[in-house]
Parts: sequence; C-alpha cells; structure tokens
Amino acid sequence: MCLDDGRGLTPFNRPAFMPFLTTRTFPGIGYLQAIVLEAIGTFLLMLVIMGAAVDERATPGFAGLTVGLAVAGIITTIGNLTGASLNPARTFGPYLGGLAALGREPRGFLPIYIIGLIVGAVIAALPYDYLTVE
Repeated sequence: MCLDDGRGLTPFNRPAFMPFLTTRTFPGIGYLQAIVLEAIGTFLLMLVIMGAAVDERATPGFAGLTVGLAVAGIITTIGNLTGASLNPARTFGPYLGGLAALGREPRGFLPIYIIGLIVGAVIAALPYDYLTVE
C-alpha cells in the first residue's frame, strides 16, 4: 500500500488519517509560531505544577484539580493551533507508533514539540525560586 506520492511522507503530504495518529499544527501555523505557542503553554503548565504540586506551601489536596484545569485551559487555547502536546512523550509515542505501523512518520513536526517544550519548561523553572521568595 503506497501512502505517499513518492517524495516521502512529510507533514505536508501525509494521508488523511494521519491527524488521528500524530500531533500536528494547524495549516498556516509556521514553525516559529508553533514553537512559541508550545513554549508558552508549557511555561504556564510548569508554573502551575511547581506552584500547586511541588511547592510545600501549596494547599494540600488541590494539586490535581489545579493542574487539570490548567491543562484543560491550555489545550482549549492552543490545541487547535499546535495540537497542544505539552509533553514530548505525547508526540514521540504516536510518531513511534506510526513508524511501526506505517513504516514512516511525519518527522517534520517533532522539533516543534521538543524545542518548544524544553524552552517553556526551562523558562518557567529558572525564575520560580526568585518569584516565590518570602
């Protein structure tokens, strides 16, 4: 079964069912835009996780609700633009599954979800101690 036109499976010529298998950007969203959006989403999520689940001063018992609401808000905001990965494993796993099942995967999108997520998490983690000094 041939899944492409001979040029290889890329993010721009993948079969119609591929969006259900992999994280992808909305058509018209560029690489830099997607990286920035993923970095912002991961930044917000990391701040919420560190403030609600990791910080010893956080009110006990509300971390799950707080993180869940943050994830829902971030996905609602950037989900239709970038797929809202928020976790490199969320992108890499389906890509690996696509590779195993189809023999190919749309590698073109993977850097978005690696670079953006690392940048967002690092930017959130570095100033956290400074922002929470009593």
